[in-house]
Amino acid sequence: MITTPRSVMTIVSGAALVLGLAACSTAGDIASAAGEGASSAAVGAARGAALSQVCGYVSDGQVSDADLQQMRAAVRAAEAAGVQGDVITQADRLLGDGGPDEGQVAQLQAACAQAGQADPSSS
Repeated sequence: MITTPRSVMTIVSGAALVLGLAACSTAGDIASAAGEGASSAAVGAARGAALSQVCGYVSDGQVSDADLQQMRAAVRAAEAAGVQGDVITQADRLLGDGGPDEGQVAQLQAACAQAGQADPSSS
């Protein structure tokens, strides 16, 4: 049995140290999770911006040679940002040999609308 004040203080100090370390660990976990969340949000924003840029080139239904050159760079940037899916697939088809046709432009517009970009036919 603990009977001396010094023994009681040692136990209390030890318990305080353990609680303090646990609090630091929890604070570190919270800070780490916040950092990961911010990083994830930044990646999501970069992907959204890349999609928006690719989709912007077909928003009016007209695709010039300059648009094609800029879209090619935007598609590569979107891929580098980790964007995958129908927008990239349709953009690659549109950028393929032979130049784009109206059907390919419409398919890319539909893919953009499906990806959450504004539907260009409703503007």
